[in-house]
Amino acid sequence: MLDKFAEELKSARENNNVSLQQIAQKSRIDLKYIESIDRGDFSFLPEIYVKAFIKQYAKIVGLDEVATIKKYEAAKEGKQYEEEYIKGGEKATDEKKQSNVGTQKKPKSKRDQSAKLFQENSVSGGVTEPANAFNRVKNNKALLGIMIAGSVIVLFLIVYFLFIKTGSDIIIAEKPYEEVQQENLQRYTAEKEGEKKAKPVVIDSLELSISASDTSWLKISIDGNKVVEFSLFPNHTKTIKAASNYSMIVGNSGGTHFKLGDKDLNFAGEKNKVKYLSIDKDGLKYLASEPTFNQN
Repeated sequence: MLDKFAEELKSARENNNVSLQQIAQKSRIDLKYIESIDRGDFSFLPEIYVKAFIKQYAKIVGLDEVATIKKYEAAKEGKQYEEEYIKGGEKATDEKKQSNVGTQKKPKSKRDQSAKLFQENSVSGGVTEPANAFNRVKNNKALLGIMIAGSVIVLFLIVYFLFIKTGSDIIIAEKPYEEVQQENLQRYTAEKEGEKKAKPVVIDSLELSISASDTSWLKISIDGNKVVEFSLFPNHTKTIKAASNYSMIVGNSGGTHFKLGDKDLNFAGEKNKVKYLSIDKDGLKYLASEPTFNQN
């Protein structure tokens, strides 16, 4: 199944006239890894790397990245991944037939036919008088509703002007200058005390620089509430900031280097190996198991 999956990738690449060198150049992935994918060899690196490279390959040749990864996972298990498409063929025709079943017009009953005949006679003059009487009743109801609404509005205005709006002026006594000055002094003192009690603003004080001598892949939790995931290519550096700590997974860890501010963390990675670690103000710590990522 993996051979068939690789053939689909290769066919998509050839149909879009994309060469292996172009994929390597655009994705910044070593050509040897692109060639391995193209010939169906997916054992060149750990699984976390292989999926990241397949995503890049699929994106460049015009395939859906999520669907391609699902096909790869199904192929590894020896299963066939099927995508559902609605095409203009037999399936669409069947669905159209099914929808038409629910919308077919039912034969009109005798009651409906009689109502239609009454309506036609009203228009043509056969029973004009009943129709006009109905219209008069309808117009009288509308007129009655307008009169009731007008009466309510007039009653509200009478009550408002007689009982609510008295028209008397409100007299505000002027405060002495000394009293106003004292109130301002008390308000100023309270504001200053509130500023002293305010909690300090947390800033991103930990600046982490990550550089690569070989293609690497990282998934990082920043302060336990923000997660970033990216590939880092040879001779490239990425800088991120946190308030207190980082937790991360590092793929192909032998080609990755870390600096916290100006301090080199002396990270000891291994080529083609995945490492788990955490970094805070005290430095770098290696983790025995994969960290938990809570992304909000």
